[in-house]
Amino acid sequence: MQFRQGKTLQEYEKRTTPKFKFGPLIWALIIQVGILLAAVFVVVVIPSIKKDPEFVAKKTIYLPQRELEHSVALSEFQQVVSKPALMERLTTEALISADMPSLPSLPSQEFNPFDNAANSLDDTAALLGASGLMGSLQGLVSESSKVSFFGIEDQATRVVVAFDISQSVLTKAKKSGVSIRQLQAEATELVQGLNANTLFGLIQFSRSYDFFEDYLVTGTKSNKAAGVTWLQNEFRTDGKSGRNWIRQDINGVQSVIEAAFAWQPDVIFIISDGDFQRTKSTGGSQNVSWEELSRDIHRLQEASEKDARNHFVGFQVKPQHKAELLNLVGRYQGQYREL
Repeated sequence: MQFRQGKTLQEYEKRTTPKFKFGPLIWALIIQVGILLAAVFVVVVIPSIKKDPEFVAKKTIYLPQRELEHSVALSEFQQVVSKPALMERLTTEALISADMPSLPSLPSQEFNPFDNAANSLDDTAALLGASGLMGSLQGLVSESSKVSFFGIEDQATRVVVAFDISQSVLTKAKKSGVSIRQLQAEATELVQGLNANTLFGLIQFSRSYDFFEDYLVTGTKSNKAAGVTWLQNEFRTDGKSGRNWIRQDINGVQSVIEAAFAWQPDVIFIISDGDFQRTKSTGGSQNVSWEELSRDIHRLQEASEKDARNHFVGFQVKPQHKAELLNLVGRYQGQYREL
């Protein structure tokens, strides 16, 4: 093996052998250690330095506007209703001398105010009874009125007056000395004598019928005036029914009685001659038997809340009808008067 330029083997080996350097390795290790320390500082040290969060509220609390207004109003109210300042009582001195003479001796007498009150009430009741006002006062309390019609007297809270205005009745009434004006006058006096709490109704009928009102009205001043006007202007004197009058299938007195009982009266006055007819469905007239009429009235009485007292004012009633009529009227505590 040849060596150039006369160099020896030792020099050549020294020159070609690579040298190992520790500087870069040390720096690399230093950088890694620095990075590791920085990471530990960021992850461990820094979080431990920060404090845990605290949930606290400030001392100053701002109320909404409505609550402030309420607080202000409440404060003003408490100031207004605050207890007033106490005032000292006023005292006076006697204006006269305390040395008064003793009272003279008086005779002793027992006094019982209840006995005196009872005596006063008895005297008052006696005066009212003597003047005829006690019955009227009792009627006001019980909502009833004392009614009188052609001499038949009764006490009623719901009263109905039914006039038979057929030509036969008007003729017999005239023969008995009772005119149409007297009928109207008696009915007018009955209506005007009612108190404001009593209910009344007026019916005129032949084979059809007509109401003053289709219900019972109270005895007020205006209603009584309207009833009197109806008696004067609407009461038929020619013995004929009006065209607009009501006619039921079973016409005549039976339909009238049924219409009257529908008002639940406690007193019914009927003015007639006791001779009733109705129109048959096939045409022509037919007499209404008292046996049939009594049966219908009994049926209506049974269906009512209480029995109605049936009073009858008759004009020249036939003898064969009078016995049946008296029996029917007396059965329900009614009265009969023939003119």
